Amino acid sequence: MGMTDLQFKSYLKQLIRALEAAESKDTKEAILAEIAKLRQDLEEDLKG
Repeated sequence: MGMTDLQFKSYLKQLIRALEAAESKDTKEAILAEIAKLRQDLEEDLKG
């Protein structure tokens, strides 16, 4: 079963917040760490 529109919008909001957190970092290393964390979360979501 897929997501409802509301669930999908909520998921997108979480992604946007994660990207905003990465944007707010001062160093390249901190930005890359946030992106790596987001990537790991997305990969875990795909696995179920």
